[in-house]
Amino acid sequence: MNRKFKPLRALLLAVLALLVIESAAWAQQPDPARYLQGVMRNPRLRNTGTGEGFTWHARSAAEDFLDAYEAYQNPEWLAKAVEYYSFYLAKLQKDPDGYEGWIGDPISKEGATLATDTVVGDALLSAPLVRFAEIVYANPELKARFGAKADEYVALATRICWEKFNKRGQYYEDTAGWGSYHTHNKLIDVNTNKWVEVPSNVISDNLNKHYTIGVVIARLYRVTGKPEYRERVLKVFGRAKQMMRYLPDEDRVVWNFWMPHGPYDIAGRAPRSWVAVHPSRPGYQAGEVGKFLEIYDTGLVFDQQDFERMIRTNHFMNQNGKWRSADDTSDAGTLWSALARFDEKIRTQYLSGLRGDGGQISRDYLAAVMKKAPGWKRRYVSDESKVEVVNVPMQPGRHLTMSQAIPDLVETASEVPIKLACQTRKEGTLKIELLSADGKEVLGTLREINVGKGTEYNAPFWDGTNPKTGNKDLGQYTVRWTLGDESRVAPVWVKVGQKRESTGPAAMAAGQTLKVDFEQALDQERWSLDGASVSDEQVKNGSKALKIERTATLRFGEFRDLPVKITMWVHDSGAKFGKGGAQGPAWGVVTAEGDQFCVVQMWRPYLSGDTQYSWVNTGENQWFSPHPSRVNRKEGWNLWTFDFTDPAAVKISSDSGAVSTLSAKFTPKGAVGIYLLNGKGGPLYIDDITVEYPEK
Repeated sequence: MNRKFKPLRALLLAVLALLVIESAAWAQQPDPARYLQGVMRNPRLRNTGTGEGFTWHARSAAEDFLDAYEAYQNPEWLAKAVEYYSFYLAKLQKDPDGYEGWIGDPISKEGATLATDTVVGDALLSAPLVRFAEIVYANPELKARFGAKADEYVALATRICWEKFNKRGQYYEDTAGWGSYHTHNKLIDVNTNKWVEVPSNVISDNLNKHYTIGVVIARLYRVTGKPEYRERVLKVFGRAKQMMRYLPDEDRVVWNFWMPHGPYDIAGRAPRSWVAVHPSRPGYQAGEVGKFLEIYDTGLVFDQQDFERMIRTNHFMNQNGKWRSADDTSDAGTLWSALARFDEKIRTQYLSGLRGDGGQISRDYLAAVMKKAPGWKRRYVSDESKVEVVNVPMQPGRHLTMSQAIPDLVETASEVPIKLACQTRKEGTLKIELLSADGKEVLGTLREINVGKGTEYNAPFWDGTNPKTGNKDLGQYTVRWTLGDESRVAPVWVKVGQKRESTGPAAMAAGQTLKVDFEQALDQERWSLDGASVSDEQVKNGSKALKIERTATLRFGEFRDLPVKITMWVHDSGAKFGKGGAQGPAWGVVTAEGDQFCVVQMWRPYLSGDTQYSWVNTGENQWFSPHPSRVNRKEGWNLWTFDFTDPAAVKISSDSGAVSTLSAKFTPKGAVGIYLLNGKGGPLYIDDITVEYPEK
């Protein structure tokens, strides 16, 4: 139900109350030099390298100097900001393309040291630079003193947060026009300063990272007025609003920590990361609210009602003095202090928790902001006619917590289906329907799936066929997912598109047998190797076997599971980790939908990882839901069989016995490939693979 907020008068009285102490507080402002000295004593600035980890610590105080200037109008705060920024700018390095970045996070692989800069790392430390410039450009006296430095900062932020990631292709935009950022498909060999291809590295960034670089771009828009920046902000933050989970009974919103977007984000039925409100770090959402507010102040995407719903959510999270998460699934809740401008209850809690010099700056900064932007006034908007709110329907999300067509375009020229991915958290019948573009006409049901009461993922294929006509009719449509009394919709398109030649091998035919003994060169069409190579280190037969240090895939089918029988020799190195948590090597199959079904060495307190194997279907919950197999481990070489020749009675077995715990729901009926994965206690060695497709 709707709850009425305190009127504007209450907000104005709060401003006056803060201003009563303004003169005294500002006269006793913290000393800028002493504050900088305190910031520089943070040991994490010295012991977290030069990559993303460093940037998270360096950004913690980077905007304090700017808050202090806005509170006290003392230019010495800007001078100390320049000193602090000079410190962290000195840690910039150049990547092989010549772009600067905070490069680090080394990963040791095959004797090489790999490193990277990241979207969020560069954005964290660029955002204060552009805000500094915005402050300086607005004041002729400041511009005379700091203008050259401001120009330098804007140029740097433009290069590394706009040009670099665009050139690398780390920005993705779907057919609907929503935008997101993902990781790079290359890492840097720091010994040679050359790129190393790592295609498996690509995945959409966590949502807070999209919003961090989005704030940088919003600030670049405010200081330059360039329309391309404005459009990017609308697309990134418009997607944020479009994905929100609306709780209509309480008229409030929640949103997930990560969401899939591009084709690289789905592996089978399940996304490659977990979709949820963060169960242990409430600071992520608190920070995201602050970023949403800056976009509101810029005059884009959000309106007053959006923040009234967020205020209701934050009130809900504080239950009798005990914090809960926004979706009430954990105790990971905290104050969304960015909303203190608008809500007396949140403001009181926020001010009561401020301590020390940093707390004084925060208190006085809030007073200054509320003085300049009382009520719901947008801080950076002088002409309200230029405000552009993204109006999308608020869609329920208590039980249907994710719905996404990935990608949202079927290209009939290439005959590649898309996935209608969703996450459910309630038992019942999930119904997926195709509707007309305006959502008024139901064209037919695409799938009905019985889902369990826990978290479950499904992502059935759709090839663009209109169930009403039986044809792939070109045009725009709407997909609707329904579970119980909740429905969510998303647009999809069917276009001719481009003819994309198949890069994979021809599917096996009935009666065909495929054998790989690794004594000859591998079939490059069938094999995909990422950190895997033929080796003579561990061999079952002959003189060579496959050594996997990351992943390897052998494909023998495409969009239809084949009733094959697979045998392979697998080496168990005998690693033991007791009751601790660890994931060792895995070997198994990939299905037509893209799920990976594998036997795996897995250690959990409830698994006997030292003595028995486990099995996992990533379509259930990626690698997070292992099941005991009841098959004993045997050190050395083991012959494993995956027999799908009778899809109604699948058999998975080794020298030590058969897996007796298979689930009807998560045991595939066939396969299109073999999937091999290294893990703790590896590397993994494989020898003598045979794939038999029996005659029909």
